[in-house]
Amino acid sequence: MMVPAISGCLLLPFHPAAAQSDSLLPELVVLSDRGDHLANGSAIASWDRADLSVAAPRTLDELLARDPAFSLYRRQSAVFGNPTSAGVSLRNVGATAASRTLVLRDGIPQNDPFGGWVYWARYDPRTIDSVRIVPGARATAWGNMSPSGVVQMNSIPPFVRHSSAAISGGGNHSLGTSLQYQSADRENQFSTTLAAFGFHSDGFFAVDQNQRGTIDRKLDISLSGADWRAAWRPAADIIIEPMVSVYQERRGNGTPMSVNSTEATDLAMRVTRNFPDHSWQLLAWHQRRAFDAVFSSVNDDRSAEVLALDQYDVPATGTGGAAIWMWTPEAGWTLTAGADFRFLSGETRERVGTFRNRVAGGRQAFQGIFATVASEPGPTTRIDATARLDAWRINRGVRRESALASGAILRDERPPDRDGVEPSGSVEIRQSLAASIDARLAAGSSFRVPTLNELHRPFRVRNDIVEANPALKPERFHSIDAGVDWRPADALRLELSLFQHWIDDAIANVPVTDPAEIAAIAGALPPGVTLAQRRNVDRASVRGIEARAAWSPREDLYLTVSTARSRTRFTRSGDQPLLAGKPFPQAPEWRATAELGWQATPEIQLVLGCDYGSARFDDALAARRIPAAATVHIGLRHRGERASFHFRIDN
Repeated sequence: MMVPAISGCLLLPFHPAAAQSDSLLPELVVLSDRGDHLANGSAIASWDRADLSVAAPRTLDELLARDPAFSLYRRQSAVFGNPTSAGVSLRNVGATAASRTLVLRDGIPQNDPFGGWVYWARYDPRTIDSVRIVPGARATAWGNMSPSGVVQMNSIPPFVRHSSAAISGGGNHSLGTSLQYQSADRENQFSTTLAAFGFHSDGFFAVDQNQRGTIDRKLDISLSGADWRAAWRPAADIIIEPMVSVYQERRGNGTPMSVNSTEATDLAMRVTRNFPDHSWQLLAWHQRRAFDAVFSSVNDDRSAEVLALDQYDVPATGTGGAAIWMWTPEAGWTLTAGADFRFLSGETRERVGTFRNRVAGGRQAFQGIFATVASEPGPTTRIDATARLDAWRINRGVRRESALASGAILRDERPPDRDGVEPSGSVEIRQSLAASIDARLAAGSSFRVPTLNELHRPFRVRNDIVEANPALKPERFHSIDAGVDWRPADALRLELSLFQHWIDDAIANVPVTDPAEIAAIAGALPPGVTLAQRRNVDRASVRGIEARAAWSPREDLYLTVSTARSRTRFTRSGDQPLLAGKPFPQAPEWRATAELGWQATPEIQLVLGCDYGSARFDDALAARRIPAAATVHIGLRHRGERASFHFRIDN
């Protein structure tokens, strides 16, 4: 179903020169991002503040999706998609909705402590200075959760005077507002940033018109958030930054009963000190999440619904920190070393229908040390090498179920505590083959420990039940990434990348077909219901190719075209031989994007873009096919001296 959407946005910058600082102070080195040099030239894609201003996306995932390497597990935008389906899938690396990509904001992990998903709607694009996607073979410095790559979001630096206001509106009664104010004193000793935003939309119908019943409603959403940050420079070479962020949202999921809501609070402190030849940084954060959701079962003619699951409380917390040191003793090489930790806890409290109450969850702990060396042995050669060692622990796991009517215990499982040590490492070589040709080759190995959600919480979608598995082992990834960048002319740039991931113990929702095994795991199933369980598949692989072209024959005209082919396969499965040779669920083999932009006048820019995704399957056995889909957007941007206006139509 193609749903047209019309939207407009008015942005009012209070200071036309907002992007420039009033001082000539040394650049702030954001070591919590492991140093920009770690991904120097190796990013799959990147956007700066000017790109964000031109694109004016509602959420950052809509901007990132303009590169074919990026997608969410489900096809829809995070504006209208359930947060639990908003796990990041870079290059289709991952057979379930859990993220194999670490998302960072100013160096702080943003993946949910319980489920690993990302609340993309909470990041106001107008507060972001840059976004970058780092490929998996170059992301080993970040450890767990980053085997397929890292998405880095960096806020506008402190001591940059910047203020703006924006209002947006569009189809489906959509309305959004955004305010940001960042100031500094004359001596640039104190800086304060305050940002607030809100958005509401009645949404659209998720069910086609000829299938709707009286029970169907639009996917409405209301959200709001605020960020506060201060920066204090007690001495010329040190900066102290406390940060606070709050967010809440409420979503309707298509029927009166099915809704979900989220509350998030983040506290952080960053201290950075810069010396002539080295810098260090201390970073600490604490995160609290509250999530609830109601799922219903709808009858055949969609005229009535009954409660299927009331996930009334999903509390989760994350506490972490990092100490990072960067040393540049002389021109040509840099050493970055550090240690970090993260403690996670979370559980789901839910009522299953009208007969059972469930509590399931646990705790996780991660501690890691790492070191990265960047060397330039010659004017045309660069070598980056990273080594990392992580210790992990899973403990206090519980799954307790009781009868709602009597309180009688129906199930009480306490899986044993587990721990382990995981090494990671990577090396990349970049070589300039000619004045216009650069080549790169990277190889790395990394891991991902299953989330608390995967370990402890079962779920049901329609007639498919997926059981949890507290015995899941960490996934191990071995990756190779090679590419060539060619600039045959000033107006043309071409990029070609090849990649391969071998995944040991890949986690997937493995169908269970043996009747005895079904009875042992879930008991008797209702007629027409299938059972799967999260299990480790012996071996899986992802290989593909990406090609990008950017052409600008005139200053007022540009064309970008990007395409990616990613072939996913379960290559060996002892538990379920039927999986062998099957592609990953929700993994389109082809994606392509294109955008044509024309600066018609100094004030007016016109943009035409499209996005294509090939067919995919909704299940691990590739039985349910989802057709290919294409979207088109047309945009107009008018930029004045004090304000800019964006108008866009999307299907």
